[in-house]
Amino acid sequence: MSRPATPTPFFRQGDRVVDKSGVDLLQLAEEKGFNVKNVAEELGFTVIQLQRHVEAAIGLKPKDLFCNHRALLAKRMITEGMDLHEIGEKLGYLYYSHFCTDIKKFYGISPKQLEKKLQPELGKK
Repeated sequence: MSRPATPTPFFRQGDRVVDKSGVDLLQLAEEKGFNVKNVAEELGFTVIQLQRHVEAAIGLKPKDLFCNHRALLAKRMITEGMDLHEIGEKLGYLYYSHFCTDIKKFYGISPKQLEKKLQPELGKK
């Protein structure tokens, strides 16, 4: 089901990004595999229109917003004790190396290092 093509401004609501009709952009991104084109189409925008609206509202491109959200989800999954390769798959990465690159960009350390850093919180697996 496609949303109306009328431009709808986005805004922050806590740690979420929503539009006027209440659509949670990050939840939609999760459902659409973090694919900017698929999210834009679902909202009735072109990729460029979505980029302009999101950047105007929160100062980030959708791709960067989705990447940051994936990194936060990955950290949560690591603290839940999930396998790193499984996390990469669940977050829609086709290649584990891309998952590693994004995590390293966001946290400054590899997923394996992040897992080790979080192990005290995990009760030392």
